[in-house]
Amino acid sequence: MAQLSEKANIKNPTDPKSIDIQKDPLHPGAYIISLSLDSEPSYVWLTLFEQELWGSLDFWDRKVLIVGKSLKLATTPGRVEEKLHWLEGLVVGTNKRFDEYNRKVRAKQDANDEKFMDEDLIRKDVTNWALNRSRSTA
Repeated sequence: MAQLSEKANIKNPTDPKSIDIQKDPLHPGAYIISLSLDSEPSYVWLTLFEQELWGSLDFWDRKVLIVGKSLKLATTPGRVEEKLHWLEGLVVGTNKRFDEYNRKVRAKQDANDEKFMDEDLIRKDVTNWALNRSRSTA
């Protein structure tokens, strides 16, 4: 059964002056911007993040990776602040999808709990009926 888990959020503020920006060693002219996350994302969050990323129309000059508790954006220089806002929007959108996922999981768990409570009540009634029946025939 699916389990509830926590959202991931960007830990550091998305201010270009306080973000770790390094030259990409594999791609000349590209840079890697690393943002810390407040927790290591679950597989569900990662899946929803990928869906949010591929649903975005702005990823053509950007590559996004999540490594442990770090969100890494490989991109060309220029318009860094805009790209950070875009990245923050992806995380916010993912967390909205994640909240919806958790609501569905919780509803399914509640329905299963109710089903088991109903079954227990029915079993109790059947047991009482069987006991009363055996007493009346004895």
